[in-house]
Amino acid sequence: MAKFDCEVLGYVEYNPELSYAELIECEDELKEKLAETLDAYGADHIDFFGLDDGLRIQFVLSDYDEGLLHTICDAVVPFFPIQTIARFYAIQKNLEMSHLYQFVNGTWKESGIDISSGTCA
Repeated sequence: MAKFDCEVLGYVEYNPELSYAELIECEDELKEKLAETLDAYGADHIDFFGLDDGLRIQFVLSDYDEGLLHTICDAVVPFFPIQTIARFYAIQKNLEMSHLYQFVNGTWKESGIDISSGTCA
């Protein structure tokens, strides 16, 4: 049985000024590029779910590796059109570490979020 220590949830918020046809075209291209790239970096169980003017993304990685997450961010940031805001939330399955990555205007930023058991003490 495979073990996946990292789960990543994502959301892409499209610009509300996009027409329906533009949104569908953008989303189809984005899903294809993301799926190919995530697969190349070892992601598994890659799922997409369109929701109104957004796209939900979910995938898992074998290990919670911040360096790999940065590499993935570098690889996917060019895929997000300027008229989108995208976020990935990576969480370690033992609920000790998590990071939020935000993609805007061709760049990405991260924020580490301490969710270890000591934060509730």
